[in-house]
Amino acid sequence: MFEMKPVIIKKIFKNQPHYILTWSPLKKADKYQINRAVPAMSGVYELYKMDKEKHLNLLSVTHAWYGGLRSNIREAIDPDTKIDPERRKILEDDDIELYYRYSCSDSFGDLLDVVWFLHSTYFPDDIRVESSNRYENFFLTERAPDKVYWLE
Repeated sequence: MFEMKPVIIKKIFKNQPHYILTWSPLKKADKYQINRAVPAMSGVYELYKMDKEKHLNLLSVTHAWYGGLRSNIREAIDPDTKIDPERRKILEDDDIELYYRYSCSDSFGDLLDVVWFLHSTYFPDDIRVESSNRYENFFLTERAPDKVYWLE
């Protein structure tokens, strides 16, 4: 069986980068499982909340550079680390179901480009991140083993 490794690959074609973002399978967020399964290397991750209608709602998409994916995802699901009262309230709800997925990369510039691309696609009217500014244009293809794509 073909295994998809959760990594970001960059290929240059005609002087323009094409990122291939392969996500890990979507997993229910549990701090113990995160400790066992998520690597302590840099990458990007998405955090989702399951609503009452069983739809996934994107809470955040961001990069993890310092501390790596493991510690950043653990911190993202811990209500005790939140200053924002609205985010803290969401995380303290006993009935909340959080899910995450990630992809690894050791290039900070590539992480900035990928997160910028995702933000500009998901939230075109509210982009709060910047690309690396290394390229005028770039392209991104997403792959997910469970075929979960947020915009579909």
